[in-house]
Amino acid sequence: MRKVLLQLYILLYIFLSPLCSFSATVARYNGSRIFWDARTPVNIFSGGGYGRLIELSDGRLLACCESGGIKVSFSTNKGRTWSPATLIAPNANNTPNCVPDLIQLSDGTIIVGYNPRPSQPYTEDRRFGIRLRRSTDNGRTWSDEIFVYDADYTFENGCWEPSFLELPSGELQLYFADESPYTSSGEQQISLCRSFDGGLTWSAPQRISFRDGYRDGMPVPVLLADKRYIVVAIEDNGWSGVGDFVPTTVRVPITNNWRNNYYVNGTSSQRNRSINHNYCPVAKGGAPYLRVLPNGETVLSHQSTYGDGDNMKMYVYVGNQQAKDFKAMSRPFYQGTTKGSWWNSLAVIDTGIVVAVGGLDGKVAMVKGYPMKQFMASYATPLIDGRLTSEDAYYFSTARQVPMGSETGTFSYTDFAYDSDMLYMTCLVYRNKASSEGEYPDGINFYVESKGASTDVPIGTAYRFSMLPNGTVSVSKGNGKDWSPTSLPAVHAASTVASTNYRLEISIPWSAIGLNAAPIGQNLSVNLEILTSGDTQQQVERIPDASPMKPATWMPLKLIEADPDALPAVQAKPKAPAAYDMLGRRIDDSRLSHSIFIKDGKKIAVTR
Repeated sequence: MRKVLLQLYILLYIFLSPLCSFSATVARYNGSRIFWDARTPVNIFSGGGYGRLIELSDGRLLACCESGGIKVSFSTNKGRTWSPATLIAPNANNTPNCVPDLIQLSDGTIIVGYNPRPSQPYTEDRRFGIRLRRSTDNGRTWSDEIFVYDADYTFENGCWEPSFLELPSGELQLYFADESPYTSSGEQQISLCRSFDGGLTWSAPQRISFRDGYRDGMPVPVLLADKRYIVVAIEDNGWSGVGDFVPTTVRVPITNNWRNNYYVNGTSSQRNRSINHNYCPVAKGGAPYLRVLPNGETVLSHQSTYGDGDNMKMYVYVGNQQAKDFKAMSRPFYQGTTKGSWWNSLAVIDTGIVVAVGGLDGKVAMVKGYPMKQFMASYATPLIDGRLTSEDAYYFSTARQVPMGSETGTFSYTDFAYDSDMLYMTCLVYRNKASSEGEYPDGINFYVESKGASTDVPIGTAYRFSMLPNGTVSVSKGNGKDWSPTSLPAVHAASTVASTNYRLEISIPWSAIGLNAAPIGQNLSVNLEILTSGDTQQQVERIPDASPMKPATWMPLKLIEADPDALPAVQAKPKAPAAYDMLGRRIDDSRLSHSIFIKDGKKIAVTR
């Protein structure tokens, strides 16, 4: 009997181990990821660099840049269009005004600071410095130049890159990089000047960050959402084993506020200087910028050429509420292989939209990014025909909840809906002459983890739906180690293909993925990959930090519970299962021109 039981145990182990022994429950990814609508960047300034942007208290956007002096421009429609540029700080005396920054104070005063940088031949009467101008009438007029600080008169001992922070007390702080204390070396510190009268007068500078023998530079301060810490993003070239500038943060409790000559030094034991090594060597590079989201998370950007020759790119990461543990690396601008994105910045506007501002091809441009912790699905019954109408009622009326494409240049928009029987997904992909043929075709991989399992491999509750532009679908299921082909006859997909784009729609019965009903309030996660055809390989656009092999990294999908009063009208729509006869042919749909779906594991096409 014992021998029989032992043999049964061995057989069960051999049978079950491929399904479960290779998976492990791991921590679910729970931070935001930014989805950039990079298809149509907007030019703010036709020329210039070092673009900076804020949202004003009246809802307008204000941007500034260096371009023959300091220029400003306004937008009354959240950045869709911009006013003609206005020069508020002209160059004079062979001294260009450079690298502006801007802030609106709690009393409404707008301040633009900048950095005079004398041109050669240097003379002692023209010094590198920090200046500013104020507006107390919402940017209509600007004050005369206000002096903050002067450094030396030569490039080797100058000062650089002013950046502002207002504290709850009303104290206004101005941070900048300063070489002038180190005339006999190449060292550099971060200095701070303070104003207690709205920027009219300023204190002498004090050191707040210095690493002996290196160059702390380009500071950008924020006050964390809990109001407990001031955190300053800097570029730091003193990290052991890196050999280049790296985005770094230095911090101080607001109760200290850099008093008593306190500064953050470069000793490795000091916790107030930190770096996120997760993305080295990608995180190498300078020009950091830091902002705080409405939910308290932080966003950090920098520029880097790494992995792409001399092509400078802007990288953005999402950090936690302590401005640490930065993840979800993304690139806001699609640049191909020829364009650079230089001296970039970030802004947070509206209800939490992130705006990336970059210097591209001599212009200052912006794109918007949408931080998301989860995707949303509305209660609706879309008609699965590869088209979009107002009756489809995806979560966004335009079905553009999830923009992607900044990595590969294949831009796409995805959205979701559900009803009591089905999960629906639609994706519009901008692709010229999309191909469904060959070893590396165009297409979409849509992943669903029906129980929201937090595993490091796909298990039996995970599904992958691979769709081609012509509507063909193949389905795979997790096996505890990888993916195995499977048959889900009730899954239906449809497509429309144009010369410049294609749209795919899919309906997935809840019962086909092991659920008895729509999992409202329960765990459900999804993942997306947009595939671009090539001769030898596919380019793949992915959700930041989402691995197709690790469901724990996928995006939660929240089903928005329907209003009971609206359910009768919603339910009166034709449901996808009832729109097909027993042979799988679409009926009662005069709009349908082409549909492909799976029946008994085989591809069936219907053309009208």
